[in-house]
Amino acid sequence: MKMLKKLLALSACIMLTLSVVACSKKADEKSTTETKKEVVKIGGTEISKNYYDAMKEEYEKKGYKTEFVLFDSNPVVLEACNSGEVDIALGQHKKFVESFNETKGGDLEVVKPYGFYTGIGLYSEKYKTAEEFPEGATIAIMNDAMNMDIGLRVLEKAGLIKLDQAKKDATYTLVDIKENPKNLKIVDMEQAQTVRSLSDMDGALVFFTHMQNAGKDPSSYILRDDVSINYPMGPIAKKENATTDWATEYAKTLRIETVQKAINEKFPNVFTFYKDDSEVK
Repeated sequence: MKMLKKLLALSACIMLTLSVVACSKKADEKSTTETKKEVVKIGGTEISKNYYDAMKEEYEKKGYKTEFVLFDSNPVVLEACNSGEVDIALGQHKKFVESFNETKGGDLEVVKPYGFYTGIGLYSEKYKTAEEFPEGATIAIMNDAMNMDIGLRVLEKAGLIKLDQAKKDATYTLVDIKENPKNLKIVDMEQAQTVRSLSDMDGALVFFTHMQNAGKDPSSYILRDDVSINYPMGPIAKKENATTDWATEYAKTLRIETVQKAINEKFPNVFTFYKDDSEVK
């Protein structure tokens, strides 16, 4: 009887050990699945495909395969990343992502190390200075919250409007214009449309990227923003994936000199690359 009890106890011990090993193996397999991917799907617009093309070879040298999925607008790219349709989104800055998270219940973040930043400028094909804008001039501005805020601050910096100082730490919208001495007509529209409006309007707040993509000189602005250094761009992933090897290695690819050179050749005067994440406040 004693021998039988010992055999039963030993059998139970062996079963428990096997169970623990099996669970550990499954956990390891799950961890490997989460951090290693056979194909990393990258989502972006026609503009951000250029970053993808510049990064593809160097990233794939690290042992990854990629697939680019084309979308027609930046918000749709973020929606696809948030839903898991793609693993990484390209082409949006940090504040835009934060706004998406807030308004759409997203769970995304810009992967570190940060890549680069661009800018928003006040452009005109009719006037060379802000002072030249006439009474009732029409100016296009982006209609998404973060970029409208930046654009309004540029107009204030140019001396064309005054904003509600009580809300200076909030996100400005058109209703926060307190003084408009030239009675400017500020027309909000989708960001990619602002550059197209330049031929019809007196001026427009436009991303450097859209100026370059339209065959115009990004450095020809009357005045540019002074906050974009704090709005880093680079790969964007769901927060649970932002520290995985496949995501961080993709971000590190933007620190490679040949990649930066390729992007600068495609987008002259558009981007400034970070040397260190501490540059972002």
